Amino acid sequence: MWLKVIFIGIILVFIYRLVGGKIPFIDKPEAPKEGEHDFGKIEATSECATCGTYITEADAIIYQKKSYCSNDCLEKSK
Repeated sequence: MWLKVIFIGIILVFIYRLVGGKIPFIDKPEAPKEGEHDFGKIEATSECATCGTYITEADAIIYQKKSYCSNDCLEKSK
């Protein structure tokens, strides 16, 4: 009885994987190795309101719905 249940379970997992299914605890995403970069990754950019330099939104300083590249540019705009 248990052998049949295990055998059917293995077949179901095989079919699930065959059609492209992912099993979360088995198919973990590969972490980038140390020293590797994520080249080709597209990041959103914005232009500094003071000097016009393009910066990524992660690095931008947002103040009153405007992006600034540094605190100096932010102070110049005030």
